[in-house]
Amino acid sequence: HRIALQRELEQLDAVRARLEGERRKHGRLMKLKEGIEFIREKLREAGPLVAESYLYNVSVEANQLFREMMGRPDQSLRWSRDYEIILEEGGHERAFQNLSGGEQMVAALSVRLALLKELSDVRIAFFDEPTVNMDAERRERLAQIIGQVRDFDQLFVISHDDTFEQTVDAVVSVERP
Repeated sequence: HRIALQRELEQLDAVRARLEGERRKHGRLMKLKEGIEFIREKLREAGPLVAESYLYNVSVEANQLFREMMGRPDQSLRWSRDYEIILEEGGHERAFQNLSGGEQMVAALSVRLALLKELSDVRIAFFDEPTVNMDAERRERLAQIIGQVRDFDQLFVISHDDTFEQTVDAVVSVERP
C-alpha cells in the first residue's frame, strides 16, 4: 500500500511540476500579449499621423511639380485630407472636376509622380498620352519637366505626340505595316 502511495505522490509531483511550468509559460505569454496590445494601440494612434505626414509630403511635391509643369507660380495644387485635388489661385479654390482638361491632366500627373516618389521604391513610371487636352506650350513644358525628373530610373512615355522626342534619351516608333 505504501508503494502505491509513493507512486501516486511522485505522479502528483510530476503533475505539479508540469503545472508550474505551464503557469510560467502562461505568465510569459500574458506579458507578450500585453506588449503586443501596447504596440497595436500605438500603431493605431500613429496611423493617422503617418498618413497625414505622407499626405502633406505628397501634396508639397505634387504642388512643386504642378507649378513647374504649368509654369504658373501663382497657382497652388493641394491634395486634401479627403484625397481631393484642389487648385488655389488668387484666393479662390477650384475642385478637380472644375479644372480644364489640361489642368486635370497635369494635376493628376503631378500627384501620381509625387505618390510614386514618396511611397514607392519602384523607380519606374509609365505615362500613356500625358499631353491629351494640352496646348502646345504646356505639352512642351510637360515634356521638359518629365525629361528633367531625376528620382526615377526609367520613365516611359507613350504618345502619338512628337513633343517628347527632343527631351528623352531614346525614341521607339511603332508604325502599322
